[in-house]
Order: sequence, then C-alpha cells, then structure tokens
Amino acid sequence: MSLREPALRIAVPMLMCAAFVAGPLAAGWVLCSSLLALSCSLMLVRARIAELDADMWESQARRDPLTGIGNYRALHERLQQTVAADPARFALLTMDVDSFKQINDVHGHLEGDRLLQEIGRVLADSVRGDDVIARQGGDEFAVLANDADEQGADLLAERIEAALARIKDVEDRPVRASIGVAVYPRDGMTADDLLEQADAALRRIKDERYAADPRMPHRRRTDQVARVA
Repeated sequence: MSLREPALRIAVPMLMCAAFVAGPLAAGWVLCSSLLALSCSLMLVRARIAELDADMWESQARRDPLTGIGNYRALHERLQQTVAADPARFALLTMDVDSFKQINDVHGHLEGDRLLQEIGRVLADSVRGDDVIARQGGDEFAVLANDADEQGADLLAERIEAALARIKDVEDRPVRASIGVAVYPRDGMTADDLLEQADAALRRIKDERYAADPRMPHRRRTDQVARVA
C-alpha cells in the first residue's frame, strides 16, 4: 500500500465534515461546494493510487526478485495462454546451470546469486521482444520462443550457449548449461506435455555428458543441445 493512501483516508472524511459544518452558514455555501469538490477529487486520487498499487503487486507476483525476469507463475500462465491460442508453432526451452550446486557449496550463495543474475541478463539479451524468459526456481530457467520451429529453437539454444560461455565464475571458468527443447505441436499439445518433454530432453543430455566424463562437470560442447526425438 502507498504511504499516501492512509493520509487520503483521513483527509477525505475531514473535508466532508467541514463541508457539512460550513454548509448552513450563508457565507459558507461557496466554501462547502469547494470542500465537496476537493473531497471528490481526493477520492478519485485515492482510487487511482489503489489501482496503481494493485498493478504493481500484480507485476511483482510474476517477477523473479533476484534476476528481474519472469518467474514460474509468469511462464506457466503464458504457456497456457499460448497453447490455448493454438498457433502454428512455438518452442519451449528449459535449462539449468551445470554444477551450480558445486559453485554454491564451494564459493557461497553470493557467488551463486551473481551468476544467476548474469544468466538472467544473458537470456534477456538473447531473445526477441515477444519471447518469454523466466526463472522457474534455483538454477532452472526457461524460454518460450514464439513462432519458432525446431531449427529456430536450436539456433536460439546455441546463441544462449555462446553468450553464457562469456560469463566466468569465480575460478574463471565459463558458465555452461544443459538445454532441452520441445516444439509445439510436434512434441506436445498441452503445456504439461511440452514441459515434460523439454525437461526429459534436458535430463537426457545432462546424463549423457556426465556419463562421458564424470570428472569434468563443466565439460560442454556447443552442439550438445538436446531435442525430443
């Protein structure tokens, strides 16, 4: 709630009371009319402040406070809306940061938070204006790429990969992420199906990477972008 609203709650009744007191006096009719008009104006101002406050809280409810991008709620609401619109195509990319838990455990949450903020910035810089980016929680992120087919989704994933590699952790190692891709309607016709397929692709590529070289958790080729078969 805005700090101005409590003051307006007090001012409006006081002005109305003053108007009714001044009304019976012959010289007070002009003052009465002015006070009532002012009271009405203040009530409109109060209503507008309440509306702006509601909009602010509604926006914050869909915003991740750490990174400034969308959150789980924003992603899932837009995903449901996009599926309901039944467009010709769009892509969903889900990703998580390789070895993020290790970074947090060894270097602390401040370093982890810094990397998450950098990743949010990279995602914002990598997508188009009508795409949706969100942090689903922890080190998990997602991108809803409108009007993207399989090829477009792969190109976006590669662009994100390249941009993330320019971010360095505290040990000067590039940030790597596993990315899973699902394309509507090929890989699913519902929001849940698309999320499940993208996450399955993400887990598959992560498992393959660790199986290939479990000693090097940061190892990642730029062509290791998983797609649903």
